[in-house]
Amino acid sequence: MQTAYAYATTYTQSHSIVFLSDNLRNTLREVIRENGLSPEKLVQDWQTIERGIRTWLSTGHLTNVIIEFFRPGATEASARWEFPIAYAGSGVNDDMWLDKNYLRQLIAKATRPTSNCSYRIVLWTRHGAPMVDGFSDCTLLPTGPLMARQAGTVIATGHMTAGVTYWR
Repeated sequence: MQTAYAYATTYTQSHSIVFLSDNLRNTLREVIRENGLSPEKLVQDWQTIERGIRTWLSTGHLTNVIIEFFRPGATEASARWEFPIAYAGSGVNDDMWLDKNYLRQLIAKATRPTSNCSYRIVLWTRHGAPMVDGFSDCTLLPTGPLMARQAGTVIATGHMTAGVTYWR
């Protein structure tokens, strides 16, 4: 019985990681597209980004997935979205959802980057995270006059959630 429980926990947690990772991609793509930019760069880089997300979700080191919009050469972010990760889900193994309507409402409220902006995806981890090929240390751009607005949960599983904070 002990082995079956361990297998069931590992199996459902693995599904939670895949579900959260896939829906983070969809969420990032939606934020980029709804802000009038092409998600092509995200799609091209997704294999590396996904490797980092899945690795650090499985070790419990991933704390935040951030999309930072900026004008090339600028010293401040034009807009920012953060998806903080919590490792306490609903506790119900088959509870998996993404609230697209809520996300769209938030996008409508948020500061839109200008059309000459670019973006980057930053994965924030706890100290001691294992190295993942394709990633290096970085710092976030200052947000200047932008203010953070925490807006609750946008993706949930039985094991972990992704909240949402947008800057306006």
